[in-house]
Amino acid sequence: MSNTEIGTRIRRYIADHTTGDFGELALAAHHYQYARNDAYRRFVDRQEGPAPQRWEEIPAVPAFAFKEADLASAPAADVFLSSGTTQGPTRRARHHVPDLTLYHHAALTGFQRAVLPSGQRRPFLVAAPERRSHPMSSLGAMVTWLREAHDSGTEPSFLVEGAVNCERFASVLDALDPNQPILVLAVTAALLQLADYADPRGRSWTLPSGSLVVDTGGCKGYAENLERAAILARYRTLLGVESSAVINEYGMTEMCSQLYARDAKAHRPPPWVRSRVFDPATGTEAAPGQVGILRHLDLANLGSVVCVQTEDIGRRTETGVEVLGRVAGAEPRGCSLLLAS
Repeated sequence: MSNTEIGTRIRRYIADHTTGDFGELALAAHHYQYARNDAYRRFVDRQEGPAPQRWEEIPAVPAFAFKEADLASAPAADVFLSSGTTQGPTRRARHHVPDLTLYHHAALTGFQRAVLPSGQRRPFLVAAPERRSHPMSSLGAMVTWLREAHDSGTEPSFLVEGAVNCERFASVLDALDPNQPILVLAVTAALLQLADYADPRGRSWTLPSGSLVVDTGGCKGYAENLERAAILARYRTLLGVESSAVINEYGMTEMCSQLYARDAKAHRPPPWVRSRVFDPATGTEAAPGQVGILRHLDLANLGSVVCVQTEDIGRRTETGVEVLGRVAGAEPRGCSLLLAS
């Protein structure tokens, strides 16, 4: 199957998952990558056992392999780098993306399923990387696409040169139209820094009814490692939003799709992603509720490797996966590290 044919079928499946079979598409993507991705083929050939016959048997490439090899099945239209703390591009994860239209389609469709329906616009207040300021950030690309599709405002990002412009952020919050719902899109550390600015000044706001807060990145880059409940409590004090109006985005440089969690519940993968939890001691899939290592099979990763073994720990729930943190000893990374001092 050619790149054009499999890519078209995956795009159609992302738009409407009743148009195809996930397992068939996953195996087609695996065979395409095996034939064209030298590094992936070498990895697969070193695995024990027969060639995969089901999507569950597709080998998972460790996320750290993106630091060591160019895992590309075609020439890259763009290369995104992780925001890890290790200096130098040779030690940062590199995701070669040959087809930006597939990435764009997955990012927008996932957001529209979880946050704002297609065609709906509202003013955005952004404290996150964007394409212009962070051209090698996958989050920066996604934020730019989301603003193009959904932002009805003109306010530039409050994240400037790695710092949050809290004074301007506060001034814009002061002037909000109480009858116009907005969307706040920010790395978690940026909102926590805004709270640190507001608290000693006795400042707080109540977002207009119907507003949403989308955050990402956790406490990386922030002075404290807060539990999710504590983060939501700070948002409630800062912006007057209940947890039901807060949506957390989970993504990684090595994936073209994102998972979203509402109301502090599990992150739910979109239909074109399968997220599983594996016991690190046995290498077998963990039972529901058992803590293990997260593994994602993302059909939108057609241009690199379809199945990625992360360094994140979590557990499976009835609705998705609960992300609990990083493997001990794993390098801290993520968009919030843009704010690290």
